[in-house]
Amino acid sequence: MAQLGLGIIGTGRIAQSHLRSLARSTEGKALCVFDVIPERATQTAAEFGVPNTARTLDELLERRDVEACIVCTPPTAHMAPTVSALEAGKHVLCEKPFALDPSEAERMVQTAERNKRFLSVCSARDRVGIGPRTAHQLAASGALGKVYHVRSSAFRVRGRPGIDMFQDATWFIDKTRAGGGALIDIGVYRIDALLWYLGYPRVTSVLCSTYQGIGTPATPPVVQTVEDHAVVMFTCDNGASGVLEIAWASNIGRADTTLVLGTAAGLRFDPLTRITAGANRLLTEERLIARPDGDSSDFGDVTIQFVRAIQAGRQPETPAREALEVARVIDAAYRSAASGQAVSLVS
Repeated sequence: MAQLGLGIIGTGRIAQSHLRSLARSTEGKALCVFDVIPERATQTAAEFGVPNTARTLDELLERRDVEACIVCTPPTAHMAPTVSALEAGKHVLCEKPFALDPSEAERMVQTAERNKRFLSVCSARDRVGIGPRTAHQLAASGALGKVYHVRSSAFRVRGRPGIDMFQDATWFIDKTRAGGGALIDIGVYRIDALLWYLGYPRVTSVLCSTYQGIGTPATPPVVQTVEDHAVVMFTCDNGASGVLEIAWASNIGRADTTLVLGTAAGLRFDPLTRITAGANRLLTEERLIARPDGDSSDFGDVTIQFVRAIQAGRQPETPAREALEVARVIDAAYRSAASGQAVSLVS
């Protein structure tokens, strides 16, 4: 099978992650890059052996050998290049968060569907490991009974982009450019996975609380205007519910966990373990996989599974309609945190 030709739109740090994956792949090849900062595009192309650098986005999209694009622009600039690429007949993998405004996400979804092109989002990163994939298979097959609740807790000790890491990327802590902090940056992965285990029902209500002020403040003139910590609870139209605790900065360790609760059995991650209760109310625990939950060596990371899916003519992970639901939840969560009230998503 011929390699899938890809165009990379935006050549910042996250683009280089995709390019490293493609460099190890025999299935996809980056053929052209474009960036609004030409010098950065030229440097990236040279570093990764990409044969072409486009002077404009249109120049990249006009290339017939580019069959798909990876949109790696900042969050506020996802919609325009994604829509343009889809209109040009390209399949698209868009970086997360899908959009800061759900109406922009809706436009991207509609454009993909109208042009009959695949559009997926990098919030799939928490789906690719053997643990999540096994958990999803069990939930979808009915082996857990009815899955009625999911929960995920993830606490970095000190991992604020622009302060504790990636000090050159201070846009992460600027709400006007990033849309939010820990929730929209890394919580997006967990929300996608939690809804995935539930079968992606429609979310009906969201309640959220956020907190900022953990750790040494940003060095002036840089100012942090986004949260370090968020708690989200959501309910769904099938009666299921979910809870997310997510933090860029905390004073706790060894507290991360993901739980999937079904009427017949439950799952606990790291390592993935099935838990059942016998007639005598004693719990039985069974470790389900020998490999670490995050091992994706048989499946590929978010970049490679996108390439493989396009080559096979099937929908990649985190389809655009599902990413739109995540965008709706995150938008509602921030509105809830601002108002102190639950937000209904029932129209």
